[in-house]
Amino acid sequence: MAIRITQGMMYSSFVRDMNRTLSDYMESNMQATSEKRINRPSDDPVGAGRILASRATLGRIDTYQDNVNTALGWLSTADSVLASGEGSVQSLISDIRGLALQAATGTVTAENRLQISQQVRGLLSQLVSLSNSTYAGSHIFAGHKTTEPAYVEGLAVSVHGENMEDYKYVDFAVPTLNGASLPSRVVSFVPVQGGGGTIGTADYYYTTDGGKSWQHADPPITGQGPYGNACSISGGGVTIYFSDENVDVAEYYNQPGGGEPELNDQSSLDKGSWFCVRPTAIYLGDDNDTQVTQTYTPSNPGNPPGTFTTTASGYFARDVAVRLDRREITVGTPGTDMLYYSYSVDDGSNWTQTSIPMPTGDFTLPVPGGSLQITGGSLNIQDPPVAGGPSDAGTQFIIHPHRADVDLQIGEDSRITVNMVGKDVFGGIYNYPGDKIKWSSSGYTPPPPGGYLNRYPIRVGSEQPYYNDNIPNLFESVGELICALECNSQHGVQMSLDKLDAVMNHIMSKAGEIGGRENRVTATQSSLIMRKFSEEDHLSQIEDIDLTELMTKLAQQQTAYQAVLKSSSMIMQMGLVNFL
Repeated sequence: MAIRITQGMMYSSFVRDMNRTLSDYMESNMQATSEKRINRPSDDPVGAGRILASRATLGRIDTYQDNVNTALGWLSTADSVLASGEGSVQSLISDIRGLALQAATGTVTAENRLQISQQVRGLLSQLVSLSNSTYAGSHIFAGHKTTEPAYVEGLAVSVHGENMEDYKYVDFAVPTLNGASLPSRVVSFVPVQGGGGTIGTADYYYTTDGGKSWQHADPPITGQGPYGNACSISGGGVTIYFSDENVDVAEYYNQPGGGEPELNDQSSLDKGSWFCVRPTAIYLGDDNDTQVTQTYTPSNPGNPPGTFTTTASGYFARDVAVRLDRREITVGTPGTDMLYYSYSVDDGSNWTQTSIPMPTGDFTLPVPGGSLQITGGSLNIQDPPVAGGPSDAGTQFIIHPHRADVDLQIGEDSRITVNMVGKDVFGGIYNYPGDKIKWSSSGYTPPPPGGYLNRYPIRVGSEQPYYNDNIPNLFESVGELICALECNSQHGVQMSLDKLDAVMNHIMSKAGEIGGRENRVTATQSSLIMRKFSEEDHLSQIEDIDLTELMTKLAQQQTAYQAVLKSSSMIMQMGLVNFL
């Protein structure tokens, strides 16, 4: 009985030893196959956690590298479009300026200028094509509207003459302004003697062949256009709308003895009011402009509200509503006169109230993301309330941020903007979708009761949402040059030279901005490569096996396993006689 127990215990011990040595041997074989020290969490729980964290870091680095490669593609495409190489925007501007220099001399005839205008029209079309450049199927100058071209060719209106300043803030439009077709002619409307003294009463002629022949335009129709108090003038297949039919027509041009105007006489081009329909480019993308509208004004005829001009500055994640609440004075405590106002970042569902010292003139209201500047009005809020109520209490404004930037994340706390807003680079004209805006000679004015939509595009500059003569505008400058060429205006051509110089400097500045972004992305790319090498080395140290050590270990384990098998076999074959 004792022998049987001893043999059973020996057998169990042999099996355990054999399984243990076999398990160690198989584990080493698995490590040799995978070349990894840790193949399951139980191999090293702490090391397994470090491996997971390291692999997650490598995954993020791979994503950043993909974004870097995409960013370099966008930026290098923009760089090639704007840079000074053959066929770039800068190269085409140089060509256009050379043609303008040629046409600015007094020896060039009207026919020569018409011929030059056709060359400039062709270069304008090339510029529009460049502004619609794509990378991987995405339009790089259209903001977030990457599936659509940034620009189409269209029409705009230029004003010439001694009294052209009278029309600087008058709205012009033509029915085909948003069309993609570019007419091969210019239509010039010229008020001539014998008409009235205002837009709505003057007589007009138009030409479609650069002044070789003239036809009488349709009689002006009053009450037409987007703003009610307006008129329209039609002829040559287009119509010009004027927002103010009472604009003074101070100068007329009249041939001796009456008759039609002439474009060949340079002196005549400095007289009269010349409204020239000519080519331009219309921006179809979106923008980064932040605009402010006054959404509510208290009604109190006996105590009318103030007239404010509002602007916003900062980076706003979404619309911010601002409301003027009340004025509060602590009696007997000088300097405690406060203006209370509220803001909402969820479309008016919830309001947060705060205060500033009561302003005596222009003032600024801090809000999430930036501030709202209110100028040009006399704030009328009383404490305690007077009869009829404080007229400005309850006035509401809303800040509309626009977002056109395409940003890519290239690091944990690093993003890069890979696109450029076309209108801020090339200019042109742009229709702000749904915005209630209007410019007058005094600047921005809020909409009248009932409001009106901006039906017609507004000429834009490169740094402000609304047109400013001092801001370079490539497409408008080239379009105005074409107008001057086709109207045989030497003075207009000469004026275009300075504008083209300003445009060239602006494009070079934008190209430099693109170059700076490229340098930043390239540096980030190098940094990510080094970081990936470092992380992979760290991961290798944690999970990779030392092959030399493993081979030695495998040999030892193989010897041990064979020894267990041999000794077990020999011992289990022994009987009682072997011990006698």
